[in-house]
Amino acid sequence: MAVPSNRFASLLVVGLLCVSSISRAQQAPGASAELDTGAAMERARIYYESAKYTACVEAFSRLLDRPDALSAKERPAARTYLAACLIASGKVEEARQQFRQAILEDRQLEPPDPVVFPQAVIDVFLQVRSTLMDALRRQQEEDLRRSQLEAAAQLERAQRERQRIAELQRLAALETVIRKNERWMAWVPFGLGQFHNDDQTLGWLFLTTEMALAATAITATSIELGLHSQAQGGRAPLDSGDLTSKVRAAHQVGTVAWLSLIGVAAAGIIEANLSYRSELPLGQRRRVLPDALRPPETTGFAPTDLEPLIGSGWLGVRGSF
Repeated sequence: MAVPSNRFASLLVVGLLCVSSISRAQQAPGASAELDTGAAMERARIYYESAKYTACVEAFSRLLDRPDALSAKERPAARTYLAACLIASGKVEEARQQFRQAILEDRQLEPPDPVVFPQAVIDVFLQVRSTLMDALRRQQEEDLRRSQLEAAAQLERAQRERQRIAELQRLAALETVIRKNERWMAWVPFGLGQFHNDDQTLGWLFLTTEMALAATAITATSIELGLHSQAQGGRAPLDSGDLTSKVRAAHQVGTVAWLSLIGVAAAGIIEANLSYRSELPLGQRRRVLPDALRPPETTGFAPTDLEPLIGSGWLGVRGSF
């Protein structure tokens, strides 16, 4: 590669920069680092223009290894020179790495200047940029797809959370009405224990059965007593054999009815005690939520649901202005 005609001028500029750097370092130590970096950058360029590619690689590598030596705009340019030196030294793959890093540092990096760099350097740059841009584009598409999936998943999670909170608010606004069940009620016959255990079917069954047996027993006993009264008063229109038969029949019916009543009543008492529950839910009703748990109100009025209890019910209206 031929050395440009302005080599002598470049060397002269480097010398002046070095002298100026030393002079100003004595007066203003804080400015020496910037001047040294500029001089080192210019000296590395001269190595490239002088075809001293080994020295050029070393000079630009030292500059790039110093994090604060070059600005964000200078680093891609330094990597371009370093890649050119590497290509001239036959290290094309290393040059590709430098171009790749330069493009990542500056996505708008233009191809190397054809006035300064040969076509081989420009070709390697264009190949790296094309490959890297395709990879970046695929990465962007993958990132976009992933972000869309994440957004959809987040939206679904937010929807489920809103539903969960709404259900919690609904449950928090309801309270179960509990009735205390007295134990002694289980010892009362005629189905009363079953009614207090909230077993309406058995309650009515024991009530009707025991009422029927009680009515039968009372009726049979009354007939028997009436027949005895007639026999003792001598007013019986029947003969003694017939009267005795009727008394016996009434006595038997009454005895069976009374024994059955006692048995059914005992069975009802036993069942009521076995099925006894100290607390019985009567239903649910709404309650006023605290302000922290109350959902945002909307303007208007809306009737609440009718929630009946045993023997009672209520209807409320809520709204906001």
